Amino acid sequence: MVLALAGCGGAQDDVRGVSDRFLEALASGDGAAACGTLSDQARAHLENEEGKPCPEVIGDLGLQGSTVSRVQVYMTSAKADLRNGDSLFLSEGPDGWRLDAIGCTPTAGKPADRPYDCALET
Repeated sequence: MVLALAGCGGAQDDVRGVSDRFLEALASGDGAAACGTLSDQARAHLENEEGKPCPEVIGDLGLQGSTVSRVQVYMTSAKADLRNGDSLFLSEGPDGWRLDAIGCTPTAGKPADRPYDCALET
């Protein structure tokens, strides 16, 4: 599927804001705030996998602290690249932008064939 790059700076700012809030919450150990940035599906997936509430386990995913270096928005989905080489994937829903996949790193292969390995994904 090919998605068109949206030229709206507002969406990029919103995606960066959600990503920054997630990263800041993780860095400060605020599991509830970090989980508040996840999509319902991502939160449910994490809780089902770990058998505990999201705020209790979000810090256990082994994510490294970082900051956003680049944001790309594609209609209702987005990718935030981090300075540490990881990426975050987001989607826009009725409640705004939410994280669907976190702690994602590209696997080896041609750029077009490089799937991501994520610490959490839906």
